Amino acid sequence: MAKFPSKEWCEEAVRITNADPESLAAGQGWTGDFGAVVDAEPGKLAEAFVIHLVPRNGRIEKLRVLADPDDLDEFEPAYVARAPYTVWKELLKGTLDPVEAVLKRRISVKGDLQPLIERMRYKGIADRVFAQLKTEFLDER
Repeated sequence: MAKFPSKEWCEEAVRITNADPESLAAGQGWTGDFGAVVDAEPGKLAEAFVIHLVPRNGRIEKLRVLADPDDLDEFEPAYVARAPYTVWKELLKGTLDPVEAVLKRRISVKGDLQPLIERMRYKGIADRVFAQLKTEFLDER
């Protein structure tokens, strides 16, 4: 069981996503890379966890774990999603809707939201991927 957040957890999420045929279809024609920041929270996550993802041809081609949120500046990702650990945990557990999280500003998303909104019909892919991913949350040990 992989711990969230960790490189191992991210690698498993990428593996499951890339093996999903609907994910492949959903990603066709997509342009733009992603950065994600899991902000630290006292007693839950000691320091921020940062990743950079590069999708290509419907698959996630590259995953980088970065040491610091400022390291994303080097890659200038088209999208950056940022939220505290607890918000990401709720999203992963399916107890918080991602659209609601953005609208209520619990998660900040930088970048052109229109292409993301147009792909909302594929929202179920993430739910399916995360359901397959055995996750241990750091604050639940």
